[in-house]
Amino acid sequence: MSLACYIHVPFCKSICPYCDFCRILYDPKRVDPWLETIQKEIESALSWIRKQDGLRTLYLGGGTPNILSEDQLQTLVSPLIPYLHEDYEFTIECNPEALNEDKIKAMKKLGVNRVSLGVQSFQDDILRKLGRRHTKEMIERAIESLKRNGIENISIDLMYALPFQDQRDLKKDIEEFLKLDIMHLSIYSLILEENSAFGKAHMQPLDEDLEADEYEWIVKTLKEHGFDHYEISSFAKEGAYSKHNLAYWMDEDFIGIGAGASGRFLGARYHNTKDLDTYIRLGPCRTEEKTDGPFEAIMMGLRTSFGVDLKAYEEKYQIDLEKKARPLMKKYEGELMIQEGALKCDERGREKLNSILVDFLDLYA
Repeated sequence: MSLACYIHVPFCKSICPYCDFCRILYDPKRVDPWLETIQKEIESALSWIRKQDGLRTLYLGGGTPNILSEDQLQTLVSPLIPYLHEDYEFTIECNPEALNEDKIKAMKKLGVNRVSLGVQSFQDDILRKLGRRHTKEMIERAIESLKRNGIENISIDLMYALPFQDQRDLKKDIEEFLKLDIMHLSIYSLILEENSAFGKAHMQPLDEDLEADEYEWIVKTLKEHGFDHYEISSFAKEGAYSKHNLAYWMDEDFIGIGAGASGRFLGARYHNTKDLDTYIRLGPCRTEEKTDGPFEAIMMGLRTSFGVDLKAYEEKYQIDLEKKARPLMKKYEGELMIQEGALKCDERGREKLNSILVDFLDLYA
């Protein structure tokens, strides 16, 4: 069984006020020692990768991975390229303002075949409030350049439920997205993280009912335009699913490399230090935690339209999930069900997923 591999690149030109990921302002003096450390971590992971039949997916996230130079990107990923499967997915997260023809050509040469573009909004005034450095024109130029250079598999990220965004703004963003002929959209509501600038400024979230109304409108509109709502925040046309993210949602092990990265192996999750100086000096400094595999498989699987495969679940955990879930299927009749050999939520059920999962926790207590 081949693996999914995530590499975290923590460097950014500026820090977005909503972000609480492991990130730091770009400093050329820190990139080279970071590269030396992460190369050692990659080298130590290769034996595991070989044993697991190579890599099915490779994903560079951040931070802003395309802030790295062409040579730095090559240094980072070249040890992993020989282990990519023939039918691999190699994704890199990119910010529009840091993309140019040379960078795209270098990415293509490395084998990148999917780009996740951090758009967030198509409206310049909202982008400024989000602390973004790009404009609508830069977004369109980046997408044109990617397609011109043969990278057609593009996903974009958008945000909704922003306190300074009304329904007209949201509709405008979705309309602009639909004009672009892109096969994948990830759209997230604003979460006011405690350690983000927005969180520290005590920004107030959008009313929950308004947020729910916006979400329902997004789902309805994208479905009308031929998108499959295959995961709570993810929409795709013609099966253009994120293979990498599916590894998380379908209860598979995965490798996490870099400061702030997490991974999972044989029921144990590990977390690398988020402190970049500690990482450079001492390496990953991993902490491990035992995961609740049976519950996590349900928590992740019910996010998707595929649900939790009953046979695979029983083989892995020796639990009859259909029998276990009967009381909750009765409670959430029509919203939680068995269908095509899997336990699934319909659209209403996925909107209530937090409540359903709380009830599952009680079942597994």
